[in-house]
Amino acid sequence: MTVAKTVASTRDSPNSEIVKKAYLNASRMMKESGFGLKSNVEVAIDPQLPFMGYTMPQGKGYRIVVSGGSVGSGMLEGLLVHEMSHIYRMENNHPSHDAEIIEAAIDKFGKQYLSHDYQQKIVHDLLNDIQDLYADDVSMKVLKKNPILEPGQMSSFLQDWVKDEPIESGEPKRDRWANASVMVHNARAIGQMTRHSIEDTGGKAAASNKRFLSQMPLSTANEFQYFQDLMVNLKENMTRDQYRKLLADYLNRFLEVAEKN
Repeated sequence: MTVAKTVASTRDSPNSEIVKKAYLNASRMMKESGFGLKSNVEVAIDPQLPFMGYTMPQGKGYRIVVSGGSVGSGMLEGLLVHEMSHIYRMENNHPSHDAEIIEAAIDKFGKQYLSHDYQQKIVHDLLNDIQDLYADDVSMKVLKKNPILEPGQMSSFLQDWVKDEPIESGEPKRDRWANASVMVHNARAIGQMTRHSIEDTGGKAAASNKRFLSQMPLSTANEFQYFQDLMVNLKENMTRDQYRKLLADYLNRFLEVAEKN
């Protein structure tokens, strides 16, 4: 991903002290939980970033970019712990964060299915879902040991990810791809709640997903369980070959759904 021109180092930002303090606290929590980082990490703020944040390698270290909106969201430290957990995975050579494996999975997927920008973004997001789950296997341990979030905050955060309405743009193929990706993202959010025993308060996430699936073709809705099971049952210890196979199966199963007529 490229960094927008609006990105500024935290030392140049009016929010610099807030972000610096949050980063130092997040770094301390990571270290005390047994997940201390070895690399140099720079944190920057992008006021225009439309999502919470991301991490990218930079020289011999890493750069975390957080959105302007995340600074006052009450979840900044949690976001930094999440992004630092991605760095921890990269530092420790976990297959989920191996750029070579990910590039090979995209190449194997086939250029004929990546001719449109929306297809490329969807496949990127599908792979990111798996990476996020592996990062959050680390971050959830840190956050449970250091309860910095308000009670129920993580539940409502994940519940809000679950969409209950299909996308209807009027372009059948694009809609199939988009709604197949919504189904997978719903599976990721619900799977993460199951994976880390996060309560679905009032059954909101399950109800939203049920409404979404009820508006999908039955052949599509029937695939939801595969994706949820995959998200719940990801194994910590995987060889590179096992992870390659998992990504191939995952992307091929998605393609079967997205390309159905």
